[in-house]
Amino acid sequence: MTEPKIEPHRITKPIQMLAVWFAALVLVDSSFLTAAAHIDRPDWVAPMLAIAAVVFVPLFLGAAFLMQTVFRAHLQDDQHYSKWLKSQEKTFVGFKAENVEHRATTARVKTRDRMPEIGRTLQAGGNLEARRIQKYERQRGLFLIHEWRPSSVAGQEADIVVWLHQHGDGPLTESKVERVEYQLGPKFFTSPVIKRNANESFKLEVSAYGPVLCVAEVYLVGESEPIELERYLDFEQAP
Repeated sequence: MTEPKIEPHRITKPIQMLAVWFAALVLVDSSFLTAAAHIDRPDWVAPMLAIAAVVFVPLFLGAAFLMQTVFRAHLQDDQHYSKWLKSQEKTFVGFKAENVEHRATTARVKTRDRMPEIGRTLQAGGNLEARRIQKYERQRGLFLIHEWRPSSVAGQEADIVVWLHQHGDGPLTESKVERVEYQLGPKFFTSPVIKRNANESFKLEVSAYGPVLCVAEVYLVGESEPIELERYLDFEQAP
């Protein structure tokens, strides 16, 4: 009977990496505690091994948390990770923060100090900055945002999660959003999808083979007219 063994080249999924990580934790801690139980001399070795076994637990848990959050993209399959890395390189090639250079030569003025000027501009017909502030107010600081990854679904290009985001304080942070109705078109759903999962920021999960425009209506408690939002769900497509 052959002994089971770990084949590193087959460990490509995040859940597999996590399983190996915790198996290593159990193995290391078991070794430390077993050694501590059998070592009598010198006196300080056994307590040090026991302390090390205890300290390793939060260290491993912290590292596992980082793996699943900060470095999540890096744990994708080689094919998916290479696509993600390629999209990042293409997007940020020659990156230069233009706003930083602008602030170096222009005094920064707080928005609240400019409200009278903005009000006059709105009455006169408006400009981009005035309309930007007006959009914040009309949408009550609510926006749709999304993230994507290479799809795990056959025939699809990307897995997309879109959800409701609050800029500053507003209806979402004050628990005044009753529901969100999403529409992505008949190729996704035959009718609008209604989301009431407030604890998940009304997120919607879809798989797509091409970018799509998502429109949504946000209904607030005690108000009959919804807030209309939109988001172009874009992602890097395979050449």
